Amino acid sequence: MSIIDEHNEQVYEQVRAILSEHFTNFVFGVMDDSGDLYYDYTNLPIGKMLMREIKEDMNSSSLDFDWEFEDEEDDEGGGSICIWG
Repeated sequence: MSIIDEHNEQVYEQVRAILSEHFTNFVFGVMDDSGDLYYDYTNLPIGKMLMREIKEDMNSSSLDFDWEFEDEEDDEGGGSICIWG
């Protein structure tokens, strides 16, 4: 689903600008409170490759740490944010 809508466009532009300033290749995904998934990437081949690598890494047994999540509300109504680069 596209992240570009009136409500999220400014946030999307800020996230993309910050990531592109620090990383040549990136993919990011977010899920809002209603469960809608939004994502973007440098370009399609990079996005597919990074998502495949992320999936393989998360499914491997080499993940040797505990995930900790804090429930924080932001000014725009919240949602979960995951950033990969």
